[in-house]
Amino acid sequence: MVLLVVFFIVFLIMYIQEKRRFANAVVFGIFVMLLGLSALANLLPVISSQSEILSLIYLAFLVALVPIAIFGMTIGTFFNSKILLEKEGRRFSNLFFGLIGFGISFMIIAFVFMVLSGQAANDRILLVYVWLAMLVGYGLFLYSCVVLYATLYYFTPIFYKPDYIIALGSGLIGDKVPPLLASRVDKAVSLYYKYAAKKGVPPILVMSGGQGSDELVAEATAMRDYIVEKYGIPSEHILVEDQSVNTEQNMRFSKKIMDAHSGEREYRSVFVTNEFHLFRASLYARKAGLDAEGVGSRTAFYYVPNAFTREFIGLLEMNKKYHIIIFILVTLMMALLMRSYW
Repeated sequence: MVLLVVFFIVFLIMYIQEKRRFANAVVFGIFVMLLGLSALANLLPVISSQSEILSLIYLAFLVALVPIAIFGMTIGTFFNSKILLEKEGRRFSNLFFGLIGFGISFMIIAFVFMVLSGQAANDRILLVYVWLAMLVGYGLFLYSCVVLYATLYYFTPIFYKPDYIIALGSGLIGDKVPPLLASRVDKAVSLYYKYAAKKGVPPILVMSGGQGSDELVAEATAMRDYIVEKYGIPSEHILVEDQSVNTEQNMRFSKKIMDAHSGEREYRSVFVTNEFHLFRASLYARKAGLDAEGVGSRTAFYYVPNAFTREFIGLLEMNKKYHIIIFILVTLMMALLMRSYW
């Protein structure tokens, strides 16, 4: 209980100081897991006092909880990948979420094979398996933490009224705005009208995105034209950032444009992107020194798990030095244990 309170206080302090940190996700994930374990542990005496049979059923449920969750997740990854391949095309990028399921399935099958074949009694083979299981477990732990915190970040309301609303580009089809990008632009426009009604003066829209090799115009230009044509918003209410090629540049280049436009006046902004991209984009906003929180636009549900998995890989890359250190420490520990059996 004390540990639970400590993690809650630490998370609360970190969250109030700065929402846009990867460390927040780890601390929040640990807090939620401790909260769940505490709830399960405190429930046992209550059930035991009611019935011994219910108590045994509850204990059996706790023992089976992890394998049931792993099995359910595995089935879910394969099912989601099937839907994604059918709806979005047979591309390797649509298989990332399914690869997680494949990796988990491989670990389960390998363990069953080791037990049935008697290889589990081989200390060296068992240590190799434990090493792999620890690395996979670390990855699943981080993934769970990020899912929990990204969900919290998505539902956190924004209480200030921004002077600028940034819509992040995500690719065109020729010179047309596709549905995924349209959802971002439409959300940005809805915020434009919302804050215009509150402030009396509408915020400035910032369309951010350069031109890809397969695009006829810059994303930002197409986004501006889309807004003017569909909503009739005056073009002088729209700034265009048409040089960026990734999210980090979206934030840095948009900040330069807003700095120049605002002059010496202090300003605040929000950025709009799809919900699966929101947390990682917030880290880039912080890195760019941009005083901006994120707002997520809706995405088709079947698309989110795979897209979020790719985002997770991007998050690992952003903090790779810490993960490399942990990988080295785990590997060294297992190597020392392995050496004792040679």
